[in-house]
Amino acid sequence: MMAMPSFKCKDIGMKCDFETRAENEFDLEQQIADHAREAHGKEHLSAEEWVQIKKVIH
Repeated sequence: MMAMPSFKCKDIGMKCDFETRAENEFDLEQQIADHAREAHGKEHLSAEEWVQIKKVIH
């Protein structure tokens, strides 16, 4: 069984304790986008931001 993908805001240098995991990377990316909007006021994440995020997904 594969581990569920996970993400931590701290892994991209944010001073934020947000951590999440999901069944698959698609669902994880939705959770990350929702968190970025709700907690950090980011309506849209740039392509560069997604590159950084995808590098630290475990």
